[in-house]
Amino acid sequence: YEPVFDSSTSVLYLNHLILYECQGLSPDLEQLSRERGQPCFRLQPMHCNTVVANWARGSDGFTFPPEAGYPLESHQATYYMLETHYNYPDYTYDFSPFYRKNLSKQQRNMGIKSREPQPAEDSDPLAVSASTEHGEDGEQDDGDDSIAMEQQMVDNSGLKLYYTHKLRQHDAGVLSVGLDPNWRHIIPPRQEKVVSQGHCIGACTQHAFPRDGINIFAVMSRTHLIGRQVTLRQMRGNAELPPIMRDTNIDPSYQDYRRLTVPTRVLPGDSLVAECIYDSSSRKSITLGGMTTREEICLILTLYYPRQRELTSCHSLPSLPTVLHSLGIEELAS
Repeated sequence: YEPVFDSSTSVLYLNHLILYECQGLSPDLEQLSRERGQPCFRLQPMHCNTVVANWARGSDGFTFPPEAGYPLESHQATYYMLETHYNYPDYTYDFSPFYRKNLSKQQRNMGIKSREPQPAEDSDPLAVSASTEHGEDGEQDDGDDSIAMEQQMVDNSGLKLYYTHKLRQHDAGVLSVGLDPNWRHIIPPRQEKVVSQGHCIGACTQHAFPRDGINIFAVMSRTHLIGRQVTLRQMRGNAELPPIMRDTNIDPSYQDYRRLTVPTRVLPGDSLVAECIYDSSSRKSITLGGMTTREEICLILTLYYPRQRELTSCHSLPSLPTVLHSLGIEELAS
């Protein structure tokens, strides 16, 4: 699959796209299919939590290896949900190489033309009509209140999927490992190194994985602006095996699936640990976990085969008492 950008403006504002598979024939799914969409940070339908395809800034898309492919089974998945994240392009990072590369590629392959608006020199940045930088209540996140909402952008970007009638040997799946994006994930300010870990415990893999295990053949690490290093660790019994992946130079402008030289087998009962290292030395206040760019995440998406249907995401979350204790809070007012 590969991204399809609606215009030059789309390339500048898009952060990532996630296509979910929705299971079952729930009346709720039929109702949702008739809607025009909603903010991503409202409660996500529990039926739509299986990742099919994921694009992030810097990626050209992904091609599956000859031995595996993702099954698009019409008799099992009737509905799909596309989640689109936009950001205002105000980073200190230089995204211009990515912008030029992807725009020129799409213009060549898809024949699109730039429809980028030409605002006055003294006008505010464009306001994005989709759910950009929203909190859990759907309201705009605390940022520059002066951003004008009069100008809006209509975007029809998405993903182009390629399929074949010649089936591969193995059905592939996506497993997300890491910390659940939540405010309980707290990163203190002015620290050059802060380590966070998300655990997929052995009891979960013991229950979900087939007897011969799964084979991970590609990984995508995801943090936001202060992420610096990501490692996916594998534990078996009392021993730690070599890391499945390690990226010591995280770049928010390049988050792509990376093929492993040799697939790594993970057996039932193995534990997986997503470890993220952050540099918060430039932050004046704490950084909370969450899906907006001002917040942070620690997630690793793995592509593997053979596909199992018991476990699509395996995340951990600091307990509330632990978080309160770390903040010096002994008791909450009732």
